[in-house]
Amino acid sequence: MHEGQIDLLPGERVIWAGQPVRRPLFNPGDRFNVPFGLLWLGGVTLFFFYHHDTAFQLAAWVVLTVAGVFHLVGRPLIRCLRLASTTYAVTDGRVIATSSLVGRKEESALLAELDDPVVTPGPGKTGTITFGRLGVLAWASANFGAGSGKDRKVPVILVGVSEVGKVREKLAKAVDEARARQTPED
Repeated sequence: MHEGQIDLLPGERVIWAGQPVRRPLFNPGDRFNVPFGLLWLGGVTLFFFYHHDTAFQLAAWVVLTVAGVFHLVGRPLIRCLRLASTTYAVTDGRVIATSSLVGRKEESALLAELDDPVVTPGPGKTGTITFGRLGVLAWASANFGAGSGKDRKVPVILVGVSEVGKVREKLAKAVDEARARQTPED
């Protein structure tokens, strides 16, 4: 990735840019989704095994089964594909995550307003960087789009970052410098 792919604000400079090198199929939010999907499919299959007399019941079974399979496989697959089309950038004022799976979607946050970066280690030297500690519900919100409109504050999460320790240090320094610029001098 290079600076030409990043929509920079006037006077903004890039400190770090990269993309996910590891794209996990499952994340902590799936601790609920996978068992729910399995129960859904089991319940739908059992119910329609005994109630398959009409064409409507068979059509409903197909639709509900497809919904269950999408819940189990489709969402993680779409998340993995979205990460494959994602790029990250840290400037002297913002952190930016851009995805182009379907259209271009950019999420950004001002560094001065973020909590300190926290690393969740992954395999090798990869990991996930969040700003502050996120619980499972916040992680699920970021990955599944819970909430809507202005009341939804999506946390910026950098998933599958290579050399995560070095990137975290650059982020921590950038956050501290952005906070210092925001603080009025006495």
